[in-house]
Amino acid sequence: MSELKQTVHNLHEELARAQQLGPEDRALLEAALADIRRALESAPAAKAPDAEGDRLEGAAVRLEAEHPGLAGAIRSVLDALAKAGI
Repeated sequence: MSELKQTVHNLHEELARAQQLGPEDRALLEAALADIRRALESAPAAKAPDAEGDRLEGAAVRLEAEHPGLAGAIRSVLDALAKAGI
């Protein structure tokens, strides 16, 4: 689970560095990150809601051209969540 937490932390850092990110995309990513962090803190083995994964995947697709680093970080979180069974 520590790998997953590190991956989420990396996404948070990448989000902080994304200066040109629009307010709607930033709010979406911050909300999804907050939900994932809450799920990890409250019940590490619990399943995250499918909506969070869908929101993150949608954000990665939208950000791919302008923010490839952020899109890659999002996909890393999604992969880590899948590997952890969340």
